[in-house]
Amino acid sequence: MKRSLFGKRFKIVLGAGIIVAMCLLAALAPYLAPYDPLQQDLLRRLKPPFFMAGGTAKNLLGTDNYGRDLLSRLIFGTQTSIMVGTASMALSCILGAIAGLIAGYKGGRIEQLIMRFADAHMAFPDVLFAIIMAAAFGGSTFNLILVLGISGWMIYARLVFGLVRSLKHRSFVEAAVSYGGGDRYVMSRHLLPQIVPILTVVATLQVAQMILQEAALSFLGLGLPPPAPTWGNILAEGRDRMFGAPWIANCAGIAIILIVFGINMFGNGLREYLDPQAKQR
Repeated sequence: MKRSLFGKRFKIVLGAGIIVAMCLLAALAPYLAPYDPLQQDLLRRLKPPFFMAGGTAKNLLGTDNYGRDLLSRLIFGTQTSIMVGTASMALSCILGAIAGLIAGYKGGRIEQLIMRFADAHMAFPDVLFAIIMAAAFGGSTFNLILVLGISGWMIYARLVFGLVRSLKHRSFVEAAVSYGGGDRYVMSRHLLPQIVPILTVVATLQVAQMILQEAALSFLGLGLPPPAPTWGNILAEGRDRMFGAPWIANCAGIAIILIVFGINMFGNGLREYLDPQAKQR
């Protein structure tokens, strides 16, 4: 019995463990990082990790082309990835939920205007849209959050729109309207609480997508400008040294894979926990 219970919640436990560890790493970065992530030491440039020939415990994961400690840069890069991923997801979720609520509940011309705009936006590739926006606004944390947030609102809008369309004719909504509830009251007090659990699952999985897009933009030089310690910047720095110093790109790639894996595990486990039939589908 215990084994079955643990098996059902295994994804949530494993994913939450990875997420909590990464969040603690980001929060305690100034105390855990052995060096300043921007500190250069050209005499120690391209030192390998401690487990490779020539590596030392002074730089556990080695150094980059400018002698900066790679472990310190990865730890501080966790801050950027989690902050940008979470904030941009929140912005997308808020914009999309509001648009979907209004379109689904009001209907008519408002629905046509909002949903056709969402359809047109979805026809444009997210990454390409983010690249154009990032190139136009420039690289900063605020601009990066704004660009990624605007590029992903349509997913939530279409999801909320479909849910509201199926809920607004239910008896509890009709009862609230008959008792004099206004549109804002019905949407915020009766419809929104019904869709929050589903929004939570989608938003959790969307964080991983936002982290990947942030890394991709930084890799292309459209994110935070160097020498900012972001995982995408570290990947870009290691791209030209894959044969001479493969640990630079490999360590950043492993960090991205680990956090995306943890978020996806947690999101999928949460989805299966809230909807037992999801696993069968």
